[in-house]
Amino acid sequence: MVIHGSYFSAIARRLTMPFLSRLRSASKASTVYNLSSGLPDPELFPFKEASFVLQSGEVLPLTQHLIEKAFQYSPTNGIPELVKHLTDFTAKLFAPPHMSERGLAITAGGQAALHAVLHTFVDPGDCVFVPETTYSSFFSTLETTEGKPVIVGKDRYGLRPDLLRDTLERSSSGRRKLLYIIPNADNPTGSTLTKERRQEIYDIACVYDLLIVEDDPYFFLQYGSQTHPSFLSLDTAGRVLRIDSFSKILGPGLRLGYITADKHFTDKICTLIAAVTIHASSLSQVVVSELLDRCGYEGFMKVTRDISLKYLEKRDMVTQAASKHLSGLCEWVETDGMFLWLKVLGLEDVTEMVNHTCRERNLLVVPGSIFQLDATQPSPYIRINFAMITPEIADKAFQILSDIIREELRKEELER
Repeated sequence: MVIHGSYFSAIARRLTMPFLSRLRSASKASTVYNLSSGLPDPELFPFKEASFVLQSGEVLPLTQHLIEKAFQYSPTNGIPELVKHLTDFTAKLFAPPHMSERGLAITAGGQAALHAVLHTFVDPGDCVFVPETTYSSFFSTLETTEGKPVIVGKDRYGLRPDLLRDTLERSSSGRRKLLYIIPNADNPTGSTLTKERRQEIYDIACVYDLLIVEDDPYFFLQYGSQTHPSFLSLDTAGRVLRIDSFSKILGPGLRLGYITADKHFTDKICTLIAAVTIHASSLSQVVVSELLDRCGYEGFMKVTRDISLKYLEKRDMVTQAASKHLSGLCEWVETDGMFLWLKVLGLEDVTEMVNHTCRERNLLVVPGSIFQLDATQPSPYIRINFAMITPEIADKAFQILSDIIREELRKEELER
């Protein structure tokens, strides 16, 4: 098992939970003479009640009691009802070893969770291992800690364990601290790690004493017949910090995510949360808690399956449009998630083409270079988000893209 205190950053070791945050977490509704923290009088809130109409047509009411809770301060780790729902869901979904020793901290979205994790564990110069292409905001968030990103190679199936081991063997400066990975429907490539790779990566992390930051916002957008296990499911040593998010399933405007990890880790992470946001939105927490209370585990799983099937239809539609217009110009593979990762053939770098020519023709796509540590380095890749496009838009957009690529190839030929 890990020695928890040895992983914390210097700032995390210095921080303790603010007195008022501790007081809010400890106070009970039955307390008669609560003259302590700076809670405003809920009877003076301008909001009295609200309701949400669900896709099914059912109404989810927020009574006056719930409105008071939704607009009031809440415990730093989250309102107790939602924490219990998510803890129970995590236990059922992933069956982690030693679940009773784990804690859960609700955050203001997955990005806030990532920020809290990195600042809890990374000191200047610490080595954080990361796939060669990944979520672009990871690099800017890591930069705020002055940690040292160490790039690990990957292929169409995700991060390669053999290259992770080789990279760890070669790393000589800075403490090896974390591995960051998006295991399912990777952003930007859409790849999903196999069960075998996950186990091999976990075993390597144990040998080299790495913590694994498992950032998994696309878990429910896996399109195979069977979902893959979380690293949390393999975590016998308590070294996985799992980040979940409701952004891709319930909506990013909720700004709601959560971290599941060894309780020593989540307790310390909460001191960072308290110092920055105090807690995640109470309103969002109450709405999601009521939804989960209404749906139950099986009902929520049905919601996620229905959403996944809709995105699968979109993926199949967009790959058909790509086959029609981009065959011979680009390479791609069918992926999970909501992205198509195109490799443009014959062009070393498409960044200028994407940022200028495509935009001039009202086509917005993302150059692959921004998902690299050094975005100034060439990349022949383009990321397509198909979540919001119709067949008509896909057909027209890929026609425009194919015309642009052909023009760029002709220019390249003339310049040779």
